[in-house]
Amino acid sequence: MTLTLIVAGLVGMLAPVIRGWIWGVPFSLLSIAAVLRSFLGSALTVLVVGITSFFVLRATSMPQAQVNGIAALLGGSLGLLLLLNSAWRLRQVRGLSILCQRLQEEDARPTATAALDRLLDKVRRKDEERYIALVLMATGPLTQAGMWSVARERLRSLDDDVLSEPQAVLRNQALATCELQFNDVDAAQRAIDHIRRPTESSIEVWLVAMEALLLAVRGKAERALAHLGGQDVEDNPSLRASHRLVHAHVLAERGDREAALDELRSLQREAGRAGLERVMLPRGPASSLAEQLLSEPDQSG
Repeated sequence: MTLTLIVAGLVGMLAPVIRGWIWGVPFSLLSIAAVLRSFLGSALTVLVVGITSFFVLRATSMPQAQVNGIAALLGGSLGLLLLLNSAWRLRQVRGLSILCQRLQEEDARPTATAALDRLLDKVRRKDEERYIALVLMATGPLTQAGMWSVARERLRSLDDDVLSEPQAVLRNQALATCELQFNDVDAAQRAIDHIRRPTESSIEVWLVAMEALLLAVRGKAERALAHLGGQDVEDNPSLRASHRLVHAHVLAERGDREAALDELRSLQREAGRAGLERVMLPRGPASSLAEQLLSEPDQSG
């Protein structure tokens, strides 16, 4: 069975490399845990099949000199087939998941970004619908990594004629959010205008909050407040923060500096520094006040 052990070791060592190649993930981006799982899984598969084959074949009339070789061949062949089948299923999703995780790590980001571009471009050439799904999945991780320009360009690249209605809603909502990061209020409004309204309630509340923000940063304080209406935000801290953002701009527009600062401090307590940074873009009446608070020491305290 020595030959089976050797084959099991070889297949195990090749397993993470093969998986990474099929998934479009460079080997350097695979975690140690993923490499070990892949190695052990494939090696054990070869061992189980090879050892089982060895004892079965030894009970037949096959010459004993050939048993070791045939058992190792069967184990290695089946191990490779199972490896390829496992890696091939949902290959783009698995690759995308790993790459998006590594985008959050600054040292791995350049390599992960290049690999993600290759993966998305490859999928787009073969299957536009799959490309759309992957881009929508990648948008959140891209923005979390601060890669707003990449997310915006990918969202803009989606074919409107291929998008389903739910996908179109998600794309235009995400695109509007990206446009705000570039202080392009008009582009954000255009993206929202492309959404058929009303949409799903869980999305509609965010669209209303975003539209109110667009009104507030344009100095249309009364219309912004009227647009928010009486939305219930008690059970939704993120939505409550968005409302505070709108109220801060409205109060600043009205010239009530202290009330606007109080709203921003509440936003800071609830959402931290990131909450204040949301006031910076798009630029509006409260942006300079947020800059003032951000410049103060011990913001986290």
